Amino acid sequence: MLEAQKEIVKSTLPALRQHGETITTVFYQRMLEAHPELRAMFNAADQESGIQAKRLAGAILAYAGNIDRLDLLGPAVTNICQRHVNVNVQPEQYPIVGKHLLEAIQIVLEDAATPEVIDAWAAAYGDLAEIMIAREKTMYEEKEEGNLATASA
Repeated sequence: MLEAQKEIVKSTLPALRQHGETITTVFYQRMLEAHPELRAMFNAADQESGIQAKRLAGAILAYAGNIDRLDLLGPAVTNICQRHVNVNVQPEQYPIVGKHLLEAIQIVLEDAATPEVIDAWAAAYGDLAEIMIAREKTMYEEKEEGNLATASA
């Protein structure tokens, strides 16, 4: 990710504070409508109450605010990855999420979501997806090793 893209992502912090939950609500609505098979990965009560959208909005805001200090997000990323492993998120699902997240940003922010903003967020999402996929791969391997150890005991 280019430094200029990091600056663009950081420049969206005020919009994220103001519209973050709307963005994530639109995101979930559109993604789950287009991919109903993913619905089972989410807690229905959290979806219905809006807690899921609020939680994701907070995570996006934290990511944008710490884009050049990602080490500060380590525990949060590990927690999210553990949830992903618990529901069996796979690497091929990340592009689906990215597509719908970028679309939601564009829908909600309208003209403020310039091509440069969308490109910067695409790069930011891509970097975060790589981090999470790698962490989840390790977690899946550890889980499998634990299962094999338990099975052989």
